[in-house]
Amino acid sequence: MLEFREVGKRFYKADSEVLALENATFGISEGEFVAVVGPSGCGKSTLLNLAAGLSPPSYGQVLYRGQPVTGINTKIGYITQRDNLLEWATTYENIVLALRIRRLPKREIARLADQFLRMTGLTDFARHYPAELSGGMRKRVALARTLIYSPELVMMDEPFSALDAHVKMLMHEELLKIWETDRKTILFITHDLAEAITLADRIVVMSARPGRVKLELPIDLPRPRDPFLIHTRPEFIALYEQLWSALKEDIRRGENV
Repeated sequence: MLEFREVGKRFYKADSEVLALENATFGISEGEFVAVVGPSGCGKSTLLNLAAGLSPPSYGQVLYRGQPVTGINTKIGYITQRDNLLEWATTYENIVLALRIRRLPKREIARLADQFLRMTGLTDFARHYPAELSGGMRKRVALARTLIYSPELVMMDEPFSALDAHVKMLMHEELLKIWETDRKTILFITHDLAEAITLADRIVVMSARPGRVKLELPIDLPRPRDPFLIHTRPEFIALYEQLWSALKEDIRRGENV
């Protein structure tokens, strides 16, 4: 569905140049949940911006269903680190925003809104404003707002990084439940190795800047997965140790880049 072929990305500021990505190559198949991990500044978020068509690669190709991404990719949903909710709109109004922009019939909007409010456990908070919601609830609103218009690919940039550990695991449980229902294709960026192992079918490990793909690790843990217990499995611990071994030198180097 999505492929990065020998992709490089340079950024320019005043008289300086920063090479964020170098020859990054990997793909994601339909229905697959892929997580990308790596040191700070290795170009993880840049990959998402390239796939979304928000920025062109400096060299190489970004392909969506075999075609180069040359402009805004309207087939994807993009959940950033900030939830970007409209503070003056209710949960219901935030969730149905894209449907109203697309001028769907009111009855269809109401049907879909009810479905996604129930799916994310927000039915009792439909008339609440973002300031009245907890951090986890706000993330659920952002998730429902993206999934409700059924994008082919959902990209998530560290969506749960600001949440405390227990709320984060609840969000993992929620996301896995939703994903296992319709197997939406997901590209998920995270710093958290445990989070990546808990959620993903495959993990792409990036080097320190300039970011290159140094490892692709299949996660063969059985599904459905329990985010509260999975970390106790010996296979989980072995995968964590393998990922940390691949990353630790780059994380140390990344701190000095």
